[in-house]
Amino acid sequence: MKRFFSLIVVLACLNSFSAQAYQIEQFTDPYYELVNAEFDKEKAYKTIEFVESHFRVVGNEGFNQGIQWVEMNLQKAGFVPERLAKEDQRLIYRLEEKPLRNNTWQPYNASLKLGDEELLNFSTNRNMIAINSYPTDGEQEYEVVYVGAGRNLNLDQDLKGKVVFAERSVGSLFAIVVDKYGAAGVIGYSLPSYTKPEVNVNSIQFSAIPRDSVNKSFGLLLSYQAKEKLKAAIAAGNNKIKINLDTKVYKSTELTVVAELRGSELPDERFVFSAHVQEPGANDNASGVGVLLEAAETSARLLEAGKIDPKRTITYLFGDEITSTRRFIQEDPERAKGIKWGMSLDMVGEDTEKTGGTFLIEKMPDPGAIWIRGVEKHTEWGGRPLQKKDLKPHYFNDLTIGVFESIGEKKDWKVNFNPFEGGSDHVPFLSANIPGLLLWHFTDQFYHTDQDRLDKVSKETLHNVGTGALMIALMLTENKPMLANRVLLAASTAATYRLQDELRLSKEALSNGGDREKEVDILSTWSDYYRQVFDTVNDLDPKGGMFKDNLENTKDALMGFTNLILRQLK
Repeated sequence: MKRFFSLIVVLACLNSFSAQAYQIEQFTDPYYELVNAEFDKEKAYKTIEFVESHFRVVGNEGFNQGIQWVEMNLQKAGFVPERLAKEDQRLIYRLEEKPLRNNTWQPYNASLKLGDEELLNFSTNRNMIAINSYPTDGEQEYEVVYVGAGRNLNLDQDLKGKVVFAERSVGSLFAIVVDKYGAAGVIGYSLPSYTKPEVNVNSIQFSAIPRDSVNKSFGLLLSYQAKEKLKAAIAAGNNKIKINLDTKVYKSTELTVVAELRGSELPDERFVFSAHVQEPGANDNASGVGVLLEAAETSARLLEAGKIDPKRTITYLFGDEITSTRRFIQEDPERAKGIKWGMSLDMVGEDTEKTGGTFLIEKMPDPGAIWIRGVEKHTEWGGRPLQKKDLKPHYFNDLTIGVFESIGEKKDWKVNFNPFEGGSDHVPFLSANIPGLLLWHFTDQFYHTDQDRLDKVSKETLHNVGTGALMIALMLTENKPMLANRVLLAASTAATYRLQDELRLSKEALSNGGDREKEVDILSTWSDYYRQVFDTVNDLDPKGGMFKDNLENTKDALMGFTNLILRQLK
């Protein structure tokens, strides 16, 4: 067996055929055929259509209606309220209700006029009102004062009772001028370049102002076109605007749905999915809700048909981004011990021909997040270089990438990955030292804008992402014989390819005057990282046996291959 695993490592270096994809497909194809045939992209799309039609802030009417839609469809799929479930009931759910620390916010209508010309209307620009804005008493006329752009604002003028307009974030502007200068409200313009504001001239990204129950003021956000018109009018001496805001700020509660397919043998060990309901877009994140709900329903149908039997539990979380996931992990330490994997579904339905970017798997921190080179590229969301202490070695990275690349080859669908950046529901898993990944898309020119609507969603993408995500969950929770050996084999192949690629990059660096000690450190870190990755496969083979020998032999083979690689650095 040692010779077999060593040979795989060598062949992976020499063979141009995708050995990694081949090895993964040997045990994923049966799951692919099963899930791909059953996952209903039309039902996922229908959920997105409903959820995205509501402006969703945690605790508000739109958010709660999204939660209620999830609950209703889970019931139709056979999930039983946990409090009513019999001991042998495997499909259960509960609706958690927690007090909100702060008031929620609901928009109903709005308009911004320059004289008789309407610059913005809520019906076509539903991100125009800054979250937490209080209503006006009908349509009100204000004097608007332009104070500049960026940090250097011209605030040495009378702003009391006026609406202050600046080219900077509406939240930071509000914090400066409302309390200190007595402004009636603020208008902000701040769009990142990747949203292409001069092309998408009517796009507005949603944003918020600080909660202010004392002044009960407001903030408005502008599109590029509205910004240009307002600046031109002010320059020409026309500084009167009319604002009409219909909003509600009120006490509420936070709702979370926790659904589970309970494991038949190890129910306290879990694969946890999370999809956040808040944020008003179609792709962000009605698409995550749609894919996760259909994944839950698909698993229910497969269980009912006797086609699957997860030994571990699969959990489906729907709630407030990061907050609901963190609570699920932190509020029950014993439950947290059994969480083996976490996967966040966030912006997973994109029609990339319209939005740009690509489907991405955001990896757990690996050395590619320390040394950004070669295939490693941060998105325009951005990320900071990590350190060795931040690394999270685990087979989950390469297993997920391999599964999705296999689907990509079958469906001519572009799949990519990026170094860890954070900012979604995978973060609470990693903070608790639980393997956690993010499935998403970027760069998206409509990210967080009111142009992120149903027409930017692809049913085929929903199908592809849902199929891959559920395949991985079923594979790991069913844990059929030889899974550990096959995951180890796939990880060892990935390690070999990575070391070969890093050797090429190191040689290029040295040829350009690079430091040999640094390049040795990079290659050695990758090798050490993968040795630790191999050890994590132990959780798929708790009984030991032949796998233990394979594990030690694979680690020895990697060390020999690493020494061979390092000798080539001259």
